Amino acid sequence: MIKLITVLTAFLGRWKRTFAMVFAVLLLAVFAVYSPASAQASKLMNITQANTAESEKESKELTPDQQRKNAKLALTEAQRDRERMLGASRGISRQDAQERYRLLDGLVTAFNSHIYLIDEREELRRTRTAVEHKAKSWTGFPEPPPYSILRVDELMGSVQSARAKAQGLSANQELLAQQIAQYRETARQAQEMERQAADEYESARSSEERVIASWQKELMGFRARNADAVAVSIALRHEVLAERLGIARVELELLERQLAEARKRMVFRRADLNKALADLTSSRESLEQELADSLVRDARNRSELTRSRQELDSFALRHGKGKASSQIVARRDVLEARNRSALAWVESSRFEIEVVSSLVAMNKSSSSLWEKRYAAITGSDAEKQRAILGQFRKSREQLKPWLEYTNQQLVLYESADREQESRLDKNGEQGPARAAEQDLQAALRFQRQLAERLNAAVKQVDLERRSWVEDMESAQQSRSLTDSARDWFGTLSDILRRVWRFELFTIKDSMEVAGQKVVTSRGITVGKSVGALILFIVGYLIAAFLGRRVQRILVARFGVGMHQSNVIRRWLLALTIFILLIITLNLVRIPLTVFAFLGGALAIGVGFGTQTHIKNFISGILILLERNIKVGDTIDVDGVVGRIVTVDIRASTVLGFDGVETVIPNSTFLENKVTNWTHTNARLRRIVRVGVAYGSPATRVRDILAECGNDHGLILKNPPPEVFFEEFGDNSLIFALFYWIDYGPEVNPMHVASDLRFMIDKRFAEEQIVLAFPQRDIHLDSAQPLRIEVVSPPGNKSGPAV
Repeated sequence: MIKLITVLTAFLGRWKRTFAMVFAVLLLAVFAVYSPASAQASKLMNITQANTAESEKESKELTPDQQRKNAKLALTEAQRDRERMLGASRGISRQDAQERYRLLDGLVTAFNSHIYLIDEREELRRTRTAVEHKAKSWTGFPEPPPYSILRVDELMGSVQSARAKAQGLSANQELLAQQIAQYRETARQAQEMERQAADEYESARSSEERVIASWQKELMGFRARNADAVAVSIALRHEVLAERLGIARVELELLERQLAEARKRMVFRRADLNKALADLTSSRESLEQELADSLVRDARNRSELTRSRQELDSFALRHGKGKASSQIVARRDVLEARNRSALAWVESSRFEIEVVSSLVAMNKSSSSLWEKRYAAITGSDAEKQRAILGQFRKSREQLKPWLEYTNQQLVLYESADREQESRLDKNGEQGPARAAEQDLQAALRFQRQLAERLNAAVKQVDLERRSWVEDMESAQQSRSLTDSARDWFGTLSDILRRVWRFELFTIKDSMEVAGQKVVTSRGITVGKSVGALILFIVGYLIAAFLGRRVQRILVARFGVGMHQSNVIRRWLLALTIFILLIITLNLVRIPLTVFAFLGGALAIGVGFGTQTHIKNFISGILILLERNIKVGDTIDVDGVVGRIVTVDIRASTVLGFDGVETVIPNSTFLENKVTNWTHTNARLRRIVRVGVAYGSPATRVRDILAECGNDHGLILKNPPPEVFFEEFGDNSLIFALFYWIDYGPEVNPMHVASDLRFMIDKRFAEEQIVLAFPQRDIHLDSAQPLRIEVVSPPGNKSGPAV
């Protein structure tokens, strides 16, 4: 701002110097008002108009008596200058004169502050010396140990208060140290302005200009002296604060030593617990009586609010909303102010009930925690001590939202109180309306006091809980390595227990009790889920083991085939798994409605996605129930021919004659045409056809075929093989041998047919019966006659052969 003034002064030039000077004075007046308010920290110790940094070094070399003497001299000079200013106004505006007087009056105040701060600093130094001597000479408590836990709690409270005090003083000291450069710059700018004013005075020509410049120079001198004086005040405050911080730290160190000594030989007697509980009980009785009184006040305030509203409504009905006289308007304002005041008192009583109720609840909680603290300190159960320590920590965590809430409430009510106070200051009229506004301010101030009380109580409880936690933690740190390891495993078990009991989600279950439907909420925890999974896995392993045992018994004792017993085992295992799932959910108390969390849309999607599997599953059940198709049957379905090996839940396996296994969905057997060659019995009729040359004895061929059929061991004798002369073929006489075989896993129809063909070929060779083969008559159609030449065979020289 000072640089801005300098630029404006140079720009306007000499011919407008008078206007520039007046404008500069006005800006300096504004800056002079701002600067002392913003100046908060400096370590400058000069008390003259010299350079601030140099005077700081010089002032530090002065003794306190010399500093006090210089301050008094500066005070006398400032008072003399202020008196001189009262009668010296020669041509200077009243505003400039007031500015000079304000600066001189500020100098008088600053120098008075210097003297007071110097005295306070020296007194604090003497106090610090005494406190340090006391701390060094302390060797123990006057009374012998052991020391009551109440004494330890008292020391802990003192330590926490001293620690908070030291932290606050340290924060203020850091704030002052950070602003030193700002005040040095302020003093430097003030001195620069003083030099510029001196240059203006030397360059002035006319007498009028010299008078104005002389006053301006004197004004800038007062400004520089004022800046220096403010800097010295801040520096002295900094030193006073440093002494207070030093005393606080020494006291804190002493209290911490005393606390450590008391903790080493602390004892928690039953009498101490009873005394603490008695104090809490007495406090709770007082709070309960206060709560009862607040309820009475609340009822009275509500009645007053009802009466005030009725009076205001009645007045509004009588006078309406039209144009009213000033008396009516004044009366309405009074009634509205009274109504606002009554409403504020109702709010105050409601907040009072809330605050007192909270204090009663905290009192009861403290009583319970005192009992637990006694059990933790006097007991030897490490797990119980850890559990109580965890409860104390949890109690502190629960207080954090309360601390934030009380801080917000305190800020809110302080703001409302300030606004109402500002409203009263602006409206200085006396009368009934002002009395109502003052009553409203009293209600708001009462609310602020309640908020302060609740905030202080919550902070006190938080400090108490923190001291208890620190006390128990320090006791645990002094335990042996074995106890620490045991505590570590105990902590790990607590963590695992919390994880085991962690609630994944909740479901609603309904049950009927005494003829009424009752809806309850059940939580699904990690423990229930893992327990259900373990039970299901163990049950499945047992069911699978028993299933294999049953399968072996079916094969060994009841002669059931391996494939049939495998199908039985699979279906029994599937049924067992379903039953096991229901039993497992009931054992861990998980209702079947847990699956309802999937939701309607998701359930529909899952239904559409699994409809094929469900269809095959139901088809498998129908196949097993109807038994039209069973394991071991030879079937022909959808172009696949083979024997059924397994009928599973979703599909069946067919082993073809070529050794290839084909998996066919169960629904295929119900939806398509299936040929079951062995449905009613295992007998299967097969045919072997044979063609012999024309001229062969037909009856002998028939006999040979019949004998071959009867001689084969796998061909059934009943019904016996039959031979039919089917037809006269193009090139052969065709005979057919019809025979029956008992089809089974050890009988291959292709092997039987092959054996018959070998036997027939052998017998036909013995009987010189020729198997027919294709014969054709060839006719040549040629336009030229064919030339025929007779040639003698090789090696015959006698003549041509015919």
